[in-house]
Amino acid sequence: MIEMEEVYQYVRNKKIGLLVSIVALVVGGYFFLFHKTTLTSTVEPKQELATQKDEIKKSKIDSKIKEPQTIVVDVQGAVKKSGVYHVKDKAIVQEVIQTAGGFAANADLRQINQAKRVADQMQIYIPVKGEKTRAPANTNLSGDTQGKKIVNINTATVDDFKNVTGIGPKKAQKVIAYREEHGQFKTLHDLTNVSGIGEKSLSKLKDQLTV
Repeated sequence: MIEMEEVYQYVRNKKIGLLVSIVALVVGGYFFLFHKTTLTSTVEPKQELATQKDEIKKSKIDSKIKEPQTIVVDVQGAVKKSGVYHVKDKAIVQEVIQTAGGFAANADLRQINQAKRVADQMQIYIPVKGEKTRAPANTNLSGDTQGKKIVNINTATVDDFKNVTGIGPKKAQKVIAYREEHGQFKTLHDLTNVSGIGEKSLSKLKDQLTV
């Protein structure tokens, strides 16, 4: 009997040890999986956030590369819609004129180099047939590099008018005062509305001025 009890006790202890081992394995496995899942869920959002930041940064760089740069050009003279236009960088005169509605019927195309590239803040003046070429500052459309600097009466300051024969400081101030009160001049003939400038004075000034 004693031997049977010892055998029974031995088997019972073995079962308890085995059960404890199984429980330990189950608990250990659970904590291992839980820890791994928690670590993965913590790392993945950080990686995903970093990836999103990289994609946003790359997108901004690509948009800057793809976005065409624009320049500002003033178009005056014998065009259908004179004014200031935003055009793509490295555009040529022909493209700018198309933006301005095209040439007017009386435009003298022989004096214009339509293939010339334009520059930022450049003014393009299209002469009418029979008119002498007038090349405003920063403009050389006809190839005449010896032309005298032309003053734009819509942007000129008192100092700019110093280069104009026939307009002194007082008359220059009158031109600017008229422009500030009534808006920009649409044609050179509008200068006759300024006190002290008549038709005769205008005929002497027209080769030195532009709008």
